[in-house]
Amino acid sequence: MPDAYLVLFVADPAEDHHAAAIRGSVRRVDGAGFFDDPEGGESRTVGAYVRARELVEGLALLREIATLSRLLEARFEVQHAERILGYLEAGRPDAALAAELEPLGDIPEPL
Repeated sequence: MPDAYLVLFVADPAEDHHAAAIRGSVRRVDGAGFFDDPEGGESRTVGAYVRARELVEGLALLREIATLSRLLEARFEVQHAERILGYLEAGRPDAALAAELEPLGDIPEPL
């Protein structure tokens, strides 16, 4: 079975300031990585990932990106094991993501 990853990426048009902020955030999470397609133009994909067999293993990255989402007032798509869980919108999980996180008892809340 292939490794599962928690992947979060800017769901709206991504710009250089998104890339710089995400790069800084992933440095604070052990094992996290950063990806960017600066040549992608309007379809540029910028985000972060961490290996996480279970969703709970990726909560540190989810918290970091939730904080970043709030600060940038940006929307991030959240995927685990190549399945869309929902979105962070200005730091808050949408209903679908909140439902996925509820069993963990750890829904990121904006500061």
